[in-house]
This record gives sequence, C-alpha cells and structure tokens, in this order.
Amino acid sequence: MARQTFGVSRDEFDTLVKKVEAIWQADPKRYMTRVVGLLFLVYGFLALMLLGSLAGLVGCIALVFAAPALFKLTLIGLVIFGGFFWAIARGLWVRMKAPEGQRITRQQAPALFKMLDELRVALDCQPFHEVLLIAQHNAAVVQNPRLGIFGWHRNYLLLGLPLMQSLAPDEFKAVLAHEFAHSSRGHGRFGNWLYRVRRTWDRIIEHMMKQRTAGGGLLLKFLDWFWPIFNAHVFVLARANEYEADACSVRLAGADAAAGALTRLPIDENLLSEKIWPGIFELAIQQREPPAEVMLVLQKQLKAGAKPAEASRWLRQAFMMETNNLDTHPCLKDRLRAMGRLPADAGTNESPVAPLPPERSAAEEYLGAHAEVAARLLSEEWRSKVRTFWADRHDKARKTTAELAELEQPAATPPTPDTLWKRACALIDLHGDDKAMPTVDHLLALDANHAGGNFVRGRKLLERDDPQGLTFLEAAMTHDPMLTESALQLVYGHFVRTGQRDKLRSIEDRVDRFREQQQFAQIERGNVNSADTFLPSELNAEHLAALRQAVSCEEEVVAAAVVRKRVMNFPQVPCYVIGLRVKVSWWKPRSTDANQQLMNRVLGRIQFPGHHLTFVVTDQLKALGHRVFAVPGAVVYEQPKK
Repeated sequence: MARQTFGVSRDEFDTLVKKVEAIWQADPKRYMTRVVGLLFLVYGFLALMLLGSLAGLVGCIALVFAAPALFKLTLIGLVIFGGFFWAIARGLWVRMKAPEGQRITRQQAPALFKMLDELRVALDCQPFHEVLLIAQHNAAVVQNPRLGIFGWHRNYLLLGLPLMQSLAPDEFKAVLAHEFAHSSRGHGRFGNWLYRVRRTWDRIIEHMMKQRTAGGGLLLKFLDWFWPIFNAHVFVLARANEYEADACSVRLAGADAAAGALTRLPIDENLLSEKIWPGIFELAIQQREPPAEVMLVLQKQLKAGAKPAEASRWLRQAFMMETNNLDTHPCLKDRLRAMGRLPADAGTNESPVAPLPPERSAAEEYLGAHAEVAARLLSEEWRSKVRTFWADRHDKARKTTAELAELEQPAATPPTPDTLWKRACALIDLHGDDKAMPTVDHLLALDANHAGGNFVRGRKLLERDDPQGLTFLEAAMTHDPMLTESALQLVYGHFVRTGQRDKLRSIEDRVDRFREQQQFAQIERGNVNSADTFLPSELNAEHLAALRQAVSCEEEVVAAAVVRKRVMNFPQVPCYVIGLRVKVSWWKPRSTDANQQLMNRVLGRIQFPGHHLTFVVTDQLKALGHRVFAVPGAVVYEQPKK
C-alpha cells in the first residue's frame, strides 16, 4: 500500500492516469508525441545540467591560466561548478547490485535452454548474459543498466526453482513467454522499450532517494515534478503492455497453459507463505542448525499441493481482487477474461474449483537430472544465508519456552491481563496465533480494551475474512495508535480479497494521515528541553521497580527521576523522560562518551511501554534537570548514603 509515486498523492496520480487514458483512447498519436516529448525533456535537462556545469568547470580552469589576477574568483567558480557537476553525476551514476543466484549452463539443462532459445527467437529478444536459478517463487527478466539512466544493460534471466517445482511444463513456458514479451524487439517494440525505461527509472529513483547527495537537490526537485507525469503516461501503456504479454503467452504456450499458470500462482504463493515456510522456520524451536535440503522439502510439499478447502479459499480471494492503479498488472479476473478463460462463476462462487498439482513439474521436465543437484546447491546457499538468523531464533525460542513454562505454572491468584498478554505473546512467537487464541480470549474477557489482544483477535478473524475482525482492529488502533499502520494493512488486504474496492481509498488516506502524524510525533519525541511541559509519569509499581533496579546497579548514579513529556501527537503513547544525577569528582572531568554509555545501559534494562528519553544532568542541562526532578513524585531512586 505504498504511495504510488513520489511528488503526488494517490488522488492526484489517479487523476493524472485518467487524463492520460483519455488522451490514449482519443488520439494515440498525440499520446505518443507527449511521451517522446517527456523523454526529450528529461534527457535534455540532464544533459544541460551535466554539460553546463562541465563547461563552467572547464571555463574556470582556462581562466586560471588566462587571467591569474582573478585566481580567487576562479577558485570560487571551480568549487561551485565542480561541486554541482559532481553532485549531479553522482546522483545519476547509480550502481545497481547484480542479482544473485545459482548460474545454470546449457550443458547442465539442455532442455531448458532449448525452450529458452525457442521463446527468444519467436519474440526477437536479446540474449541473456546469465541464467540464474533462485530460491524464490518467481521468474523475471532483469536488466541492470551499467550506465544508470543511459542504459547499456546486462541481461539476467531469473528462474525460481520453487516456481518450476510447482508449475506444469507448459504453464512454466507460458510464464516465461510473458516475461520475454516485455523485452521483445519485435511486436510492440516502442511499448516494450518504454516499459523497460520506466522500470529502469523506477529503480534508479528508489536508489537516489536512499542516497541523497548534498548538491543533488535541484535534480530531485526536477524529478519530483517530472516522474509523476512521466509515470502516469507510461503507466497507461504499461497496463496495455501486460495484456500484450499475456497474448504472447497464449500464442506460444496455449490459452489453457497461460490461464492454468495464472490460476495456480496465487494458490502456491499462499501455500508457501502461510504453510510451508512457517513450518520450516518453526523447526528453529527444536534445532539450532537450519535444515539441510530445504528445496527438496519444498518440492515434496508443492507436489502434494494445498488442502482443497485452503486452495479454494485462496483462489476465491484472488478472484475477488480488482484492477487498480497501485500496479500495472491487471487483476486475475481481467487477465483470464482477456484470454477467454474466465470461469463463469469467478468472483461469485464461494468454493471455486482449484487446479490439482501437476503430475510432472517444469523442474523435472526442463532441468532433468540437474533438478536435484540444483535443489541441493540452492539449499546449501539458503542454509548459509539464514544460519545466523536461525541460531538467534533458536536461542530466543529456548528463552521464550522457559518463560512460557514459568507463566503456565499454577498460581495462588488469578492471572492478570499483563500475565495473560505475556503468555499469549510467547505462544504466538513459538507456535503462531492459533495456539494463543484461548489465552487471548481469556485476556479480552478481563480487559476488553487491551490493544494487543484486540489486534491478535482481529488479525485471526480477518485471516478467514470474517468481518467481525474489523471491530477488534478498530479497538486496537483506538487504544494503541502505534498499531494503526499494521492494522490498516490487514483491513486493506481483507477489503481487496473480498472485492470491497469502494472502501480501499479511505484506508489508503488513513495510512497517509497516520504516516504524516508519525513524522510529527518522531520530531516531537526526538528531543527534550527545559521549555517542555512535564507531568507525573503514572507508571505502575512494577515498572517503577524495574526502573529502580536498572539504575541502582550503576554506582555512579546518585538519583534518578522519571516524568512524562506532554505531547500533542499520539498522546495515548507516553513519552517518558528519565533524568540521572551522577557523582562527578571535581578533579576528574567526565566525558560525554561516559554519559552516553551510562544512558545506553539504563535504556537497555528498562522494558516499560512508550517512548523513552534519558539524559544525565550536567552543567548544560541543569535547568532541564531542575524541571524534571521538581515534578511531584518524579524521584524514583536515591543512592543510600554511606
């Protein structure tokens, strides 16, 4: 649900797309002229900035020799033009990391390369520099521009082994035909070229936003204006390009194969994300080393397929989705309708018939004997990448198991909401939501307003697309605004899956408003000074005891106080300010690093909710310290006198 394009809101982008669609339908030549004009504009602007700053730089260098008396002036020009040229060049020179994967050769998989050659010739595609097998359920043609926006691409074909394990040979061929069509130099050449230009610019802008340069502000301001307009124009053609790619898929692999692949994909994607991978990672609870040959485990489970009821539910959810401007890809219904393979009851049948797993997979057909070798090699690569995460997960699971055992010990008094929430969190972390539901229900019976309990209950209900989950998630957001974005993502997914398209925009707007307020809240909570308003902390006895324990083990701390800073954004989420007074010998100056290390140690030991700011009372912060320690009940610790 990310914003479609930087520089404009969702509504503004939708308006742009509608205007461009009207131009495209009324006068395609005018549309093409506008697109070409935009391309000339952007490349002309970039050339003007680069060449202009370079000319200024060269001119200043020449002036140094021609008029030595103006050396100081030319030196200023060198700094200005040189800095500007460097900032623009560095902003445009985006190094993109080459995709990772297991390289596969013609000798290892002759049947695969024979099929790839047929598709490449039929669609007049450029050859691939490398064909890589990857561990994801995906296939893609990736073009890495070695000269950034100026192109000189290196072409990669990424083939997901799980995708090959889950699709029939003709279905896999249909998927590849669709991908190849986007890089075709034959039919729809201009549209395909624009498709690649848009994807290249999209990736480059994403990189530029991550690595902003001090002198690149002018470039970013220009792109902030240009990109939404260009993106809206190319978006319209890119949507049409998706249908053309599907038509190529039908022509080269057959309508049944193309439709079969599209229908099977959402089922297998959900099977992997909701069942297979969670089951694999649950093994970390018992074993400290990741399992070997995980790709063979995937192959076995994909071959067995999903349970009929689950497959039917996932397919029904896919049929309920509608085409929108968040993605150039049309929805499943629209793509199948264009192929003439849309089931008559799609979107209306509560239990659509899902396809059975293929008898022979594309991996078996196209990789042959190398399929098992590739699976073992990819498994070892995966194992190496997740080993550190897996060990951390195992250690955390052991600690959580011990805590859960302690929480489940019989007690003389009934459990409190805090105890039940700790137990629920432990069960969720170890075994998922299902195991925690009885504890969550018990918690909500004691405290109907508990934010975490409402969130988990709502999440579980919406997983089954039960609309009652909406009420629980609204309660969670009311009592803990920090859950807003996560809860709205769940609500949005529910509305998408159930075809309630008219409700999506209001959710998108709520997310935008929350993100904006969150930015203000971060600024508000980012610092503290003596002009702020401070209130009693209102922490409970357990949290105060934990804070005393956190500071009492620091011999240098003679007193500690905690208050709440009054905040305007998300006042339900407290912002605690903790002041520390330390012993400072007059003859031994105390470094800033020592104070920072002390604050880090204290913050590392406290676990009460909310946002925390800690400071050490120094001469510079004496006024702040006086304000904090003067709040009634603020002092929570004083070192015993010796």
